Amino acid sequence: MIFNKKFLHAIEAVLDISLYSSNTPTRAKEITKRQGIPSRYLEKILQELVRQKIIKGTRGPNGGYTLGKEKRNIFLIDIYNTMLLIEENNKKREINTKIRSQIINPFIESISNEIINSFKSISIYDLYKKLDKSRLYADKEKKIDFTI
Repeated sequence: MIFNKKFLHAIEAVLDISLYSSNTPTRAKEITKRQGIPSRYLEKILQELVRQKIIKGTRGPNGGYTLGKEKRNIFLIDIYNTMLLIEENNKKREINTKIRSQIINPFIESISNEIINSFKSISIYDLYKKLDKSRLYADKEKKIDFTI
């Protein structure tokens, strides 16, 4: 599951929210428009991120999503574990051959564990800084970020 679409979309959504929700909540439609994430995926992702308190959801005409905690306190492992919950609910039964169970799966698990360990040290703030340096959203009105 390491780099499936939902995980990547979840990171994009949280980064988008961190970038655009400093004054007002970001609406799902805005994230879909900016990031090109299909709304059918995005809603499920956002709901689970709210349940896990990674983001906050506000209902109503001025509603939308904001970060549930500071950027530096949201780690990729948090988002990964949240998306893993969605995947486990939708998991289909896999065929497990001898080669897969004795050779391939242990190999993939070893590599996956290394990647997952790196997720524990990378925060949304780290990615936010890279996004800021990239000037990818240079046309966005610059807002002062007061989080410590």
